[in-house]
Amino acid sequence: MATAGLLAVLAFGLYAIRTSAPLSPAEHDLLRQAAGVGSAANGFPLFFHLEDEHWLQPVAVYATALAGRMSSPDNAGRLASAAIGGLNVALVFLLARRLYASTLVAGGTALLLMATPAHIAYARTGVDAIYPLPFVLAWVLALVSYFETGDRRLAAAGAFALGVGVYSHPSAPLTMGFLLVVTVATIWMSGRRDRSSVAVPVAAFVAPLAVAAVWLAANPTAYPDTFGRWAIHAAHLRSPWDGVRAFVNWNTLGTRLSLYWGFFDPSWLFFDGPDSPAPPLRGASPFLFATAMALAAGVSQRLRVGLSPTSLLLLAGIAVAPLAASTFGTPHAISDFLMIVPLVVVLAAGGVADWMARDDGWWPAFSWVVIGALVLDAARFIRF
Repeated sequence: MATAGLLAVLAFGLYAIRTSAPLSPAEHDLLRQAAGVGSAANGFPLFFHLEDEHWLQPVAVYATALAGRMSSPDNAGRLASAAIGGLNVALVFLLARRLYASTLVAGGTALLLMATPAHIAYARTGVDAIYPLPFVLAWVLALVSYFETGDRRLAAAGAFALGVGVYSHPSAPLTMGFLLVVTVATIWMSGRRDRSSVAVPVAAFVAPLAVAAVWLAANPTAYPDTFGRWAIHAAHLRSPWDGVRAFVNWNTLGTRLSLYWGFFDPSWLFFDGPDSPAPPLRGASPFLFATAMALAAGVSQRLRVGLSPTSLLLLAGIAVAPLAASTFGTPHAISDFLMIVPLVVVLAAGGVADWMARDDGWWPAFSWVVIGALVLDAARFIRF
């Protein structure tokens, strides 16, 4: 735990270093909403409507408001994101140590996440994209422990983290719902098929949603511009069959499927694009290039030894990560499925660890080449 805390502090220091880049419009929007929290005019709302389909979930706004009490208001959004980035690094360390039973591998996994461009970019940017990650990591960590011990309280804790994570990002209602399906399916496939094994995590997931249900019942006009945009449309609540027909419309499915596969395009994920001035990645790929080789090794190792519940959890989590993002209609919007980043990093670190553990002298040597490539690539991206 002490090592995890030290890594979190190190990551926070790395991310909190300020650059001269001006605040983006999205950062200004978050700061403006955070500044209004608790005022006589705004009070303490659950959701924050900006304009049209744009809205903010409470976790990012309230975290930024809290940071604003301890720092310059202009830096509050970036300071809060840096703190979340540090928390992610600590949680990845704990998850990797649980998975690989090695403090050294866990430390390497945490450092890889710390240096991954997409994570750096959003941990240094005062927007809400990074906020779902701690909830997803807590979910994985709890379920991995559950599959080892069989303690249903851990399954409930993981599902509860997803339920609270619904309030972390506009894409989160769909994303966390999909991850609940992954939870139930993985528990079922692990052989735990009694009713309570499934009912307990479902109930734990639903419990935090009662807050939204009560608030939306008291503020019904807020639904169309919040959950009604990207979760379940208000018209489909009134007529569920119309919602089913809209979902299975071939044109809609074709468009979303095209966007979905585009999120897994290796040329976008691992190769730098044009030198675009657009923040926060500015033309960089979401992942370091050498991560692609390590990820292939990690997936291969998981498939080679057989699909354990933990392997199914990680692979299914990666598979469903872009589902919500593909409904938004924006290609390569990494901000809408940033949760894929720590899952990929954990699998990639496992691939490197597998190479180093082999008896064949060539593979351990190659693993050091890949580690060196990761370090050089990270040094090129990290700019202060």
